[in-house]
Order: sequence, then structure tokens, then C-alpha cells
Amino acid sequence: MVKRVGVVAATLGIVLLWALRPVCVPLSAHDLTQFNVPIEGRDDRDLYLRVFQHRDDGWYQCKTWLSRQFFF
Repeated sequence: MVKRVGVVAATLGIVLLWALRPVCVPLSAHDLTQFNVPIEGRDDRDLYLRVFQHRDDGWYQCKTWLSRQFFF
């Protein structure tokens, strides 16, 4: 019984980690011009990560995989 509970808990933990992994999509120059508040001033968050992230090669919109499935 204890072994079964451990397997179920581990499986649920793995599924949760997989569903909450970050998925980042690059933003185009056209997308960046459409923001009412400049992207540099935005502090949007999705659970545990910043939605708009600047990396070496440009701006990205990052959300958890689960958020992308429900809210694009």
C-alpha cells in the first residue's frame, strides 16, 4: 500500500513539473510596437516566472505550458 502511494505521488509530481515548465516564444518587432505600456516597464507574472523576458537576441513571452494550453 505504501509503495503504491509513493508511485502515485511521484507520478503526480512528475506530471505537475511537466505542466508547469516554462515555454518561451520570441516576440516580433511588430508585436513590440503594439504594447500600450512599453515592454521594459511591464512586470507581468505567470505563477513563478516573468512573462516578458529580455534575452541576448530579443524579447520573449514566457508562460507555463499549462497557461499556454488554456490562455494561448
